[in-house]
Amino acid sequence: MTELVEAQAWRCPWCGDDLPDSPRGTAIDHIIPRVYGGPHRRWNLQLLHQECNSAKGTKITAEALELADAHGVTISMDIGHYRAGVRRRAATYAVRATRQLGGEARDRALAAARNLTVFFPEGRVHAVIRAAAEGNPAR
Repeated sequence: MTELVEAQAWRCPWCGDDLPDSPRGTAIDHIIPRVYGGPHRRWNLQLLHQECNSAKGTKITAEALELADAHGVTISMDIGHYRAGVRRRAATYAVRATRQLGGEARDRALAAARNLTVFFPEGRVHAVIRAAAEGNPAR
């Protein structure tokens, strides 16, 4: 675990916050989830906060797709179904996040949510949607 945490510069890849000094409250995560064919290899492991690991679940991130491509791993899942789920979760967040901002902001946030095809770390998805609600271009 020391190798993982040092390679990540003591940061949780999901939320971006610092990881604790002890293993308590952390979890080893498979970047390409095992359920979709991800191997139990060092290059497919990362250390997350326990809560972040639960939030990530079996989501496929952009990093997972890149790793799968780089290591010749075939992700065995229905991509169309997955992307529909990504957009549905992002749209739910967009509606909740813009409740107080009005219809125009909600429409921009929902448009950003509809354009997502990969579930990035949750904080990044939220930042893209908030930026769209504020009228700023996606980064």
